[in-house]
This record gives sequence, C-alpha cells and structure tokens, in this order.
Amino acid sequence: MPDITVETPTDVEVGKESKFIVNVPSGSGTGPLNVSVKATLTPKPLQVQDNGDGTMSVTFTPRANGNHEFHLKWGETEIAGSPYNVAVSGDAKRDPSKVCVKLDSTELEVGKSLVFSVVAEDEAGPGPLMVDAEGPAEPTINLKNVSGGEFSVDLNCPKAGEYKVEIQWGEGAAVPGSPFTFTCK
Repeated sequence: MPDITVETPTDVEVGKESKFIVNVPSGSGTGPLNVSVKATLTPKPLQVQDNGDGTMSVTFTPRANGNHEFHLKWGETEIAGSPYNVAVSGDAKRDPSKVCVKLDSTELEVGKSLVFSVVAEDEAGPGPLMVDAEGPAEPTINLKNVSGGEFSVDLNCPKAGEYKVEIQWGEGAAVPGSPFTFTCK
C-alpha cells in the first residue's frame, strides 16, 4: 500500500477555520478516512471531504486554545505520523449566558445536602465552573463533572439562615440568575 501523507496546518487560532490535507495515492484502498480529536473542546464543525483529486480535506474550527491531538486512520490503519499535534493560539470564546442552573428548590435543611445541576451548552465554551457561597457559616460545596457539559453541585449548610451562592463560568463571569439565594432551616 502506498504511503498516505498529511500536510498539517500551522498558525491555527481559536475561531478560525483550518485544515489538514491528506494525500491518498491510488492503490491505497478504499478507506474511509477516520478522524478523532482530543482537545479541551472538540472543534466544531469538523468535516472530512474528498476533494476528487487524490486528496482529502479535514476542516475544523477550534473552540479552545492549547494542544489538539488529531488521530487519523485510513480504514482501520493508523496513518504514519498519527497522532498529529496542532497548537492552537488565541482566546477561547466563552458565553456564560449558555449555562443553565437547574434547581428543584432553594430551600434545604441544616446538615442535609441539596443537589442541583449546572448544564453548559457547547456554545458556552470551556469552563471552568466555579461555585462559591457565603452565609451564616461556611457551607460545604462539592462539584462533580457528570458528563460533557453537565455538572452536579452538592450544597450542605451547617447553620440555619440565608446563603448566597455565586455560580460563574470561564473567566469569573456570572451565569444567568447568579447569585442564587438559598434558605437553610
């Protein structure tokens, strides 16, 4: 089987379209070209196109900076040189308005946990999620990353009273509705 070669992109920036060119000589078999990416946020869109001239394009738009590791396979066979590491520069686009806090109640009992969800749509950009609270006593807050973009927040207040809970996404920007007021009885 002839060698498949890859031209990797340079000067890749957040929010700007970039592309790999994969040279597939005749006699390489039928493929298909499979692409997977490891990054803080998967680039979107990520598209593979047959250019009809013995090359294929892998077009992507990064949503976060840092290293993006592209694994390229032709059929089930890893292409020589894969994974390809692409350094992405620029500032990640964050939109805390795309983060939703799902609460069933804002009341809890002293010493008992209240668990609620925070869901960040893809358009929210990379986190991190930050939760802080103040009130009559220092509450315990446990965060858990449930799955892609969904977080579980466990709040436990040791003393009765009113607690203000600030929820932020990314660079310290408050999500809609924050701060939230919880009453502990």
